Amino acid sequence: MKDFSAILKRNAARVVNIFIVCTVLASVLAISRWKAEPDRVIVWDVISYYAYLPATFIYKDISLEFTQGYQGPHTFVFWPEKAPNGKKVIKTSMGLSVLMAPFFFIGHGLAYLLGYDTGGYSLPYRLMLMLSIVFYFALGLYFLRKLLQSFFSTRTTVITLLLIGIGTNLFTYAATEVPLSHVYSFALVAAFLWFTVHWYEEKKVKHAVVIGLLAGLISLVRPTNILIGLFFLFYEITTVGKLKERASLLVQYRRQILLMVIISLLVWIPQMAYWKMQTGHFLFFSYTGERFFFSQPKIIECLFSYRKGWLLYTPVMAMALAGMVFLYRKNRELFLPLVIFIILNLYVISSWWCWWYGGSFGLRPMIDSYALMALPLAAFVQWVSESKRLLKFGLYGLFVFFISLSVFQTMQYHIGYIHSDAMTKKAYRDVFFRLHGNGHYWQDIQSPDYEAARKGIR
Repeated sequence: MKDFSAILKRNAARVVNIFIVCTVLASVLAISRWKAEPDRVIVWDVISYYAYLPATFIYKDISLEFTQGYQGPHTFVFWPEKAPNGKKVIKTSMGLSVLMAPFFFIGHGLAYLLGYDTGGYSLPYRLMLMLSIVFYFALGLYFLRKLLQSFFSTRTTVITLLLIGIGTNLFTYAATEVPLSHVYSFALVAAFLWFTVHWYEEKKVKHAVVIGLLAGLISLVRPTNILIGLFFLFYEITTVGKLKERASLLVQYRRQILLMVIISLLVWIPQMAYWKMQTGHFLFFSYTGERFFFSQPKIIECLFSYRKGWLLYTPVMAMALAGMVFLYRKNRELFLPLVIFIILNLYVISSWWCWWYGGSFGLRPMIDSYALMALPLAAFVQWVSESKRLLKFGLYGLFVFFISLSVFQTMQYHIGYIHSDAMTKKAYRDVFFRLHGNGHYWQDIQSPDYEAARKGIR
């Protein structure tokens, strides 16, 4: 019995990860989005993220010209933008299609074997896309566990994994939502952080290769996430002297740094070739009529508003921000890259014309960086575990409350009692910890003016 307890204690973080992943898988299976019509899975942004796969491997025409006057046997949906030269161009970059590809091919094989429509949108494809979320969620938690264990105790790692995995809107987008980019980005960023830490420890070429590949994929999924490269540049920088040493180190290992850059660029070659073919340019901004307003960042709204406030709908992240103080005290090598990243990332996210990011639960683009935010959160958890008993148990109770609130609000969002883009203070109060409104909810919501926002009136 003692041996079993010792084994369980040693593997507590692994057990917790398995528990979290099984919880997400159970939710995905219970909701079973893939059994409904295609617009329950391949919808909104997913249409564009996924489009490269059926266009290339089923319809053999990535230009999408076949969609005009198509009279074949399959049912499909594409939402291309129109380039200045009149050609069709897929709105998003192809990173998510790359990550979805193994699941797409399995779905394609199942469609053939089971007699479903093989056009890319029938039940087997939808099923595999939903399972791809669970896979990348599990992969992200795996690398996050390894990263946390490099700096913190097992207890801290376990609690932090629970807070990130279930106590944030990462859980919502893994367990109940369609396969948007955020869970995939979370996994890539978690792996990038772990390989970065180990590159600085060992300076191995194999780590450099993986870092280059991950950096390319991270930016190919969501180009603004290239900001994560700041962690690589500033990791372990604590003084001006360390900054000078870092410059010397990067020069000393310039071949590996060049290898990272080359591999990252190689990842982008198919995308640039596609843009060149369709638009005449190797680099093309395909979000027609959309833009950043860098002189008008909506930082306060992104953090605190009832429409989409990050800290309102994911309050556990307030602890992560508070944890920056404790990170500075005990893990200073992590402090500078996190400060720089958090400030710049929030600035970029809040400068997008649609700062609430359409229909979603909470401020969804922040999910991409939760592996990074887990570090100051873990520093906060570590401080709590070392505090006096009364404070410790009070804050542990707050952890439980935040996890419960996250799960409950995920349920509310799923059934429609946290609106995807129209929440107000009154509406939030109407449904707080209720699975049904008090009768005023639908009167109190207020939809944003999308057309005005496109013009900078946000």
